[in-house]
Amino acid sequence: MDFRSAPAGHGLAWFQRALRMLDKNPRGLLGLTLFFVLIQLAPNLLVTNPTLSMALSMLLLLLGPALFAGVLYAIGEADAGRPVASSQLFEGLRQPGVRAQLLLLGVLQVLAMFLVVLAAQRIFGADNLAILMKVAEQKIAPDSAEAQRIAAPLLQTMMVAVVICFVLLSGMFFAVPRVLFDGRKALGAFGESIVACATNVLSLTVYGLVLVGVLMAVCVALMIVAAVCGLLGKVGSFLFLAILIAVGAVWLVVSSAGNYLAWRDVFGHANTDSGAPPITGIEA
Repeated sequence: MDFRSAPAGHGLAWFQRALRMLDKNPRGLLGLTLFFVLIQLAPNLLVTNPTLSMALSMLLLLLGPALFAGVLYAIGEADAGRPVASSQLFEGLRQPGVRAQLLLLGVLQVLAMFLVVLAAQRIFGADNLAILMKVAEQKIAPDSAEAQRIAAPLLQTMMVAVVICFVLLSGMFFAVPRVLFDGRKALGAFGESIVACATNVLSLTVYGLVLVGVLMAVCVALMIVAAVCGLLGKVGSFLFLAILIAVGAVWLVVSSAGNYLAWRDVFGHANTDSGAPPITGIEA
């Protein structure tokens, strides 16, 4: 495994440079990420049949790493000063060898979801789920004996789900760019990514805390916007949906650019075409 250990301060540098990535080709990058967001929302917005909507959602889950690879490819092109087009979203599906490995990562993603569902069924159970739905629908009080009885299995289920999602995220974080840019095999890249994330836990923690902090601030702002749009009736609902989609597109550029910059830093890829100075202070 050939990667580096980045100091904690690099996490902040990744976020700062990710923000500046928007300046390099805002129209191309935002157009591509808007396309990505609309594709992800299509099963819920356009399909009324629940079975078909679920099937399309599963397909998008399988294709998720390949489509995300397209976002990373476009960011790499913008970083090198080259043009960006929405069609680059499918770049990961155009290359036969890369396509097969990205789809294998998608299979791992689907398996992780099934593990979460299986854990929920085994630990939480259908009876507890029915009680939880009653609490959500305010048919029973949250402090009732029934509601309190499901607290422990609910917490256990959430902890298992968090562990599975954490392992999946750690495996995917560097695996997608490694497969796309470095030609690595999916399973090897997934395991390598987990080790690289563990080695760079301080810098990734800083990066993650900054992302979460900014996201929380954005959510507060969106709550205010939602309250204002709520006064406008249906027009306000459509306006708020459009704002959410636009914010999602911007957020996808920033978070994906951070992922791309972290991969460049940790795996020692300097972009000489971008004109940007390299991040310094890397500790071997």
